[in-house]
Amino acid sequence: MGKEKEKINDEIIRQEWVEYRNSVTENKSKSQDDFEKYINLLASGGLVLSLTFFEKIVPLDKAVCKPFVIAGMFLMVVTLLSNLYSHHKSILDSDLTIKEIDEKQYDKIFKNINKRNKTINILNSVSIWALIIGILSLITFVTINIYNMDNSNQSNKPRPQQPPKPLTEEKRGRATPPPPRPSNNPKK
Repeated sequence: MGKEKEKINDEIIRQEWVEYRNSVTENKSKSQDDFEKYINLLASGGLVLSLTFFEKIVPLDKAVCKPFVIAGMFLMVVTLLSNLYSHHKSILDSDLTIKEIDEKQYDKIFKNINKRNKTINILNSVSIWALIIGILSLITFVTINIYNMDNSNQSNKPRPQQPPKPLTEEKRGRATPPPPRPSNNPKK
């Protein structure tokens, strides 16, 4: 009876771990979905904001440090494309794994799963780093241009008018002094 009770306890513990594993797997799946959604949202938003910046705030011909915005926009596109390819690769890998399961090639699954996941992990890392560096490039560009725009606006502003100082003789040259005012009518 002791062995049977121990077996039941082991089965209960195993079942609890299986349930916990399933909840971790579900959480991972939700996190992956959120990751994909947010990385796409951030990258496409970065592209739109940089275009809006040119349209509404600083015209392209007046912008300075354009390589920052070019690099930032390029990296946002890299983020979107690497993320898109990561999805495609994941679908292809899942199909191969399902095929191996259907064909009962279990040893192949263990051999190939790490290799398949490695490619997807590399693509996801490219997406993350391209997004981070792209955002930093765009922020640098915007900061420089806003600072530059602020400085150019200050130099173009007219200086406040100060009342003119009265001219002294030295400043206006030798002037003829005003004639005296006669007390009576002048003699003819």
